[in-house]
Amino acid sequence: MINNVTQPRRLIRVGTHLLFWLSLYAFERYYFSPSLLKDNETVVTWASVLSFLQTIAIYYSIGYVAYPKFLYRKRYGVFLLMLGVIFLLIYQTNRVQFTFLVTLSGDSPIRSDAYVPKIAAMLTEAGWFGCFTSLRVFFWNYAYSFFVPTIILFIKAVNDVFRYQQRLRISERERYALELSFLKSQVNPHFLFNTLNSVYGRVFETDEQAADLVLRLSELMRYNLYEADGPRISLEKELAYIQNYLDLERNRLQGEDVLIEYEQEGDPASYQIAPLLLIAFVENAFKHGIKGASGPAFVQVRAAIQADTLRFMVENSVPLQRRRPDQPVDSKRRGGVGLLNVKRRLDAIYLMAYDLSVTAGEYTYRIELAVRLTN
Repeated sequence: MINNVTQPRRLIRVGTHLLFWLSLYAFERYYFSPSLLKDNETVVTWASVLSFLQTIAIYYSIGYVAYPKFLYRKRYGVFLLMLGVIFLLIYQTNRVQFTFLVTLSGDSPIRSDAYVPKIAAMLTEAGWFGCFTSLRVFFWNYAYSFFVPTIILFIKAVNDVFRYQQRLRISERERYALELSFLKSQVNPHFLFNTLNSVYGRVFETDEQAADLVLRLSELMRYNLYEADGPRISLEKELAYIQNYLDLERNRLQGEDVLIEYEQEGDPASYQIAPLLLIAFVENAFKHGIKGASGPAFVQVRAAIQADTLRFMVENSVPLQRRRPDQPVDSKRRGGVGLLNVKRRLDAIYLMAYDLSVTAGEYTYRIELAVRLTN
């Protein structure tokens, strides 16, 4: 995965999570459960472990599934439905949990005043959907299982918003820097574009194939200069741009043992995408998979549009001289700076709405992008 380039940060994050959960379990086991249950050690131990596992399940299912997939994408109905399902599932585990704890509560010297039998009786009386039919059971289920997760989920939501705002600021600064760089270099591309049009008119009558190459190159430059300067572009035009680029590469590599394939599924006409987002993957394939190859080589590009999602895959062969079977594959080294820049753009534009994976093998290198499209 491309995220492997931030491995030290991920290790720190995992370590922080483990430390937090260990601290929470200690609080649960040695303070909360004994003071609430007032039962024997066996009941307290089992109750604290089960409650701790519930807290972890609630936090990760909501914080890492419901938040990014539904809440942050403004799919509020599905988000609320998922919360209801989680609430019901936790209630069912509480019914099973307290039915089990009752069998362990017999050794308590103050069984008549113990918390467990009372709660078990209440849950049994409430039935399978008591968390929705009884206000008392609803509030108990929330207080017992969701109070602590609510606090840490609120902290996570605030942190997510802060990180999103930070990424927006970084993206805005990078955008201004790119615009300034573009304005500084705009004169030369315009000159070259006009020159290409003149060359096309001169060679059309004498060499139609060469004229076609000039025309395709001119179309690529037209797309870069006049159409790709907005925040979104037609997906159909973006994919046509990719195909023009592949056609130029086919002509450039004509006579060499190189296979270049393009496949497309679905209708891209009604969708939009950030411009010049996909071309970096294709250029990367030719740069690292074809350049310098001494034997047969290939580049395969596939685009599939399904259910408002673009699945874009680029796979290329790895030249023999670049294969290092005695060493682990370094996706950062092979991907280069261009791939990291694309990921930064994806984070800024499609936060929580894309999935990017890199599979760097000894013989092939594959990049797969799934991104949610807009109309």
